[in-house]
Amino acid sequence: MPLVPCRACGHNVDTSALACPSCGATDPGKKISRQQRETRAFVLQLVVALLLFGGGSWYVWHEFMPVIKAAIVKQNQGG
Repeated sequence: MPLVPCRACGHNVDTSALACPSCGATDPGKKISRQQRETRAFVLQLVVALLLFGGGSWYVWHEFMPVIKAAIVKQNQGG
């Protein structure tokens, strides 16, 4: 397995190492840490969830509010 410098301390580590033996950094052969990758994934999931929620809310509002308003008007007219 190839050796690469640790992203935190520069010590040569194997690319499959889970932690640097010198400084203890997680995933030392990767460009960014596991925590940064998990944070990016969380932010991406949050954005997608908000977009889906917003789109669904917009759809429900524009599809069902006219029906509800028509029913209220009809009820108030005694029909």
